[in-house]
Amino acid sequence: MAEWKKWASKVSVVASSLFSFLIVFQIPLFRVACRNKRCETPLEVISSELIASELVPSYVVKTFLFPAAFAKYLLAAGSSNYHNLFTSYGFDHIYPSSSSSFSTDIHHLEVFAGSCLCLLGALLNLFKPTRISFLGTLLIYWGLVRDILLLDSAHDWITAQRNSVRVYPTLFLASLSAFLSMRSDLRKIIRCCRSMPFLSTKGD
Repeated sequence: MAEWKKWASKVSVVASSLFSFLIVFQIPLFRVACRNKRCETPLEVISSELIASELVPSYVVKTFLFPAAFAKYLLAAGSSNYHNLFTSYGFDHIYPSSSSSFSTDIHHLEVFAGSCLCLLGALLNLFKPTRISFLGTLLIYWGLVRDILLLDSAHDWITAQRNSVRVYPTLFLASLSAFLSMRSDLRKIIRCCRSMPFLSTKGD
């Protein structure tokens, strides 16, 4: 019994680390229209709204964007520039925007809410994996599927952006890693599998 508990703990740690890596280093998970550009990561969705609404200082947004930008510059044998992060991400055209309200132009509310939960889950994974990460990916799935399958021609913004919504295979990887990071639930699944008659007979 101690062995499968230890195995579940190891899987949870690896899965939570993988999820945090996907979110913090901004591996493209989907494609959706946000403001006047296309976002492919939860951090881009969050940043576009925070920059336009000016709810937080710009250096806070840059702090979240910098790790992925720094990694990209290293892979490209270049140098990262903290001050030009908004330009490199295409956010310079919406910053500053003192006249924007937080509710303006949020057409993918589920994607935005799911992105916030994914970021929160990725940060909490540094201490202890939670269900927040998995809930965030489910919300993103719901928002993207709704935009793809339930398009309403009466909404001009949907018809204009119907070709911009995409789901990448990496989103499935993120949701799977988020699910496997839930240690208690993973232990319950393993316990149920071990109690199945076929497996029990085979083990004996």
